Amino acid sequence: MEVRMHRKRGRRMRFHDREREIKEIMNIIESEPTLITFVYGPINSGKTELFNHVIGQLSQDNVVFYVNL
Repeated sequence: MEVRMHRKRGRRMRFHDREREIKEIMNIIESEPTLITFVYGPINSGKTELFNHVIGQLSQDNVVFYVNL
């Protein structure tokens, strides 16, 4: 497991224990999905950091873009 440190409102926070979510997202990406997948959760629950972590694990062949609804 990789543990990344990031700053959040002046504090250092640990990013950890997201293996299940990372695996699920990677499975969706690797299956070439035909549907749109939404990720939602409470404010400041780590959604963006989770995706930044997953994006960092992708090969250069993947194209990443964000849609802010």
